[in-house]
Amino acid sequence: MKKKIALLVYPAFSLQEIANLLRLFRWQYDTITDIIYTEKIAVKSEEGITVMPDKTCDEFSPIDYDCLILPGCSDIRMALRNQKLKDFLSTFKDNSDFIIAAICSAPLFLAQAGLLHEKKNTDSLFVEMRNFFYFVEEENFLPLPVVEDGNIITANGSAFNDFAVHLAKKLGYECQSPIFSGYINSWKKDDYLHHLSNESQEDFLKEFKDFKCKQE
Repeated sequence: MKKKIALLVYPAFSLQEIANLLRLFRWQYDTITDIIYTEKIAVKSEEGITVMPDKTCDEFSPIDYDCLILPGCSDIRMALRNQKLKDFLSTFKDNSDFIIAAICSAPLFLAQAGLLHEKKNTDSLFVEMRNFFYFVEEENFLPLPVVEDGNIITANGSAFNDFAVHLAKKLGYECQSPIFSGYINSWKKDDYLHHLSNESQEDFLKEFKDFKCKQE
């Protein structure tokens, strides 16, 4: 594993749909995320959070990453009309090994670039939208939370946790399901008392020795 994943962004991308996935990979699998866009300019999510890309699409190389992730998008107009974005995704048409995962409306961008040709998939698009776009092969749509076909994973926007689990397992990691339910039905005091290992405690004391209170 390269321990790096790539997040392709575009205006109005959905941060909440991939937040749990990024958290899972960072803290469960020690994997860092790089942000990719067609230009080195700030990109604002649908939640209003602005991010700065680490690399442009021209600088991206799949050999540096374990996978490419496409978040959903509440306003598809700019991304769908971004020729550089389409051209970038089109470069993966003949790459059946590199894993690409798209959620919510993002499978539409894969379809536009030809990556979903004869591949089963799912999304959060309205039926009328699927009927409208000539590049969407509606016969390959499956009304399921998550669909895997070869190296492509697609998911409905509401299945963001399942999306993370499928991607983790696709990359060969062990991953329990469900993850991050967000609800705690029962708890005990020890659940909120966490201890450093002896090695970690030694590192901590060395790092912050100048902060240590003087003991009499």
